[in-house]
Amino acid sequence: MRRKNRKGGQTDTEPSQGAWMVTFSDLSTLLLTFFVLLLSMSSLDQKAFQSAFHNFNSSTGVLFFKEWSQVNLDKDLVIQEICKSLESIHMLDIRDIDEVPSGSPAPERDFKLLVSSGSGVWLNKRDKSTKFSFIFSDKLLFDSGSSQLSTRAHGILGTLAEFIATTDYRAYVDGHTDSVPIHNDRFASNDDLSLARGQAVLQHLVTHGQVDPAKLALAGYGSSHPMQDNETSAGRAANRRVEIIFEKMD
Repeated sequence: MRRKNRKGGQTDTEPSQGAWMVTFSDLSTLLLTFFVLLLSMSSLDQKAFQSAFHNFNSSTGVLFFKEWSQVNLDKDLVIQEICKSLESIHMLDIRDIDEVPSGSPAPERDFKLLVSSGSGVWLNKRDKSTKFSFIFSDKLLFDSGSSQLSTRAHGILGTLAEFIATTDYRAYVDGHTDSVPIHNDRFASNDDLSLARGQAVLQHLVTHGQVDPAKLALAGYGSSHPMQDNETSAGRAANRRVEIIFEKMD
């Protein structure tokens, strides 16, 4: 519809009174699509969704998930991710338990010194493709003769707790001691000390790391499972340890 301009007699075009309905319809369609998308996403399995979009996430950087969403990676890559995280929070020397060659005492001796100083961690990849473990010396986690966690253990256990809580791995916490007999007011035997230390680690994972207790198990072996020779001080230092074994759940 056209009309005259009062001043110059020129004409212009008057907008249609129903034009707003086009914009309103577009907006309504977009809102409907948005809510349908939200409903669809809410019904997806979280792990399946993360796995499906992991490659897209890596290439574009648009979607973001925790790095532990990479639960479908093989064991070696998962281990590498954990090692990087542990090394970033503490000056740790993490070595594969199979990397020290037999008949070569120098590297073994050097690592025993690291263990005795509280900076060495054994990595045991184990035989099964779904299992691996980290072995922490007692000085890294506890004060001498105590089952009270040291403050520097908190960051380490926090990283492991995040991994357990956000993946389909369970963990077995095993405490070990050397062969020197212990008997005092707090611990009646080496078995009691090893169990108390394992319990302290497990309790920290549950209380501070928010790990589901159903994903954890505890054992205390005392001196019955030595890793090194108890006849030497370095061997006894290596045997005083807590091992956290990770196994992928079915």
